[in-house]
Amino acid sequence: MYRTILFDVDDTILDFKAGELKCLAQTFHDFDLPYTPVIEQRYLTVNASLWAAYERGEIKRSEIFTTRFTKVFAQFHLAADGIQAEKHYHRLLDQEAIIGPRVAETLDALSDYQLYIVSNGIETVQRERLAKAGLQDHFQDIFVSDTIGSPKPTMAFFNYVAARIPRFDPTQTLIVGDSLTSDIQGGRNAHIDSVWFNPALLPNRTAITPVYQISDFTDLTRIAAQ
Repeated sequence: MYRTILFDVDDTILDFKAGELKCLAQTFHDFDLPYTPVIEQRYLTVNASLWAAYERGEIKRSEIFTTRFTKVFAQFHLAADGIQAEKHYHRLLDQEAIIGPRVAETLDALSDYQLYIVSNGIETVQRERLAKAGLQDHFQDIFVSDTIGSPKPTMAFFNYVAARIPRFDPTQTLIVGDSLTSDIQGGRNAHIDSVWFNPALLPNRTAITPVYQISDFTDLTRIAAQ
């Protein structure tokens, strides 16, 4: 029987993609730059590759933010400062807190469990976003890579978390997230059962296999009760 549930934030608890695209379009508008589907897709591709490199330990987290806009601007010959665009975009994004479908009622239904946040991000930002969404009181604590000094899926991250959860037992713990390489692989590394939140029913083209997969967040209550 599960007793503890670890939740990712972006695209799990909060609808990050909706906020991301909104802030991306606003940033290009504010910098008086063209914004097309091709440019948008290129940014998303560059951003995803940089985050994957960070999860593999190949780059520092700060390199994501000093690189992604600069790369895109260079490819499309856009005359703008990538670092300044990043700062502007981040200010906008840090204020976004769109709750995912049926998340609030599911967290209410799981009130008898120990609930924690495990996120690759900045702790102050994630705390503020969860507070803005009105969700912060659902969680006993928040664990974020920026504070820990190591990202999911590393064992350093999960060892830090395990040491700070009272009576932590990996056999009674679930990790829930949208990322196979971060959340699900992290669960495998830490010997924690994992739930892949996959609302779009995307195919899994990796060798990373979650214990459970859900497309509707409310299905988590059934899994947690097992």
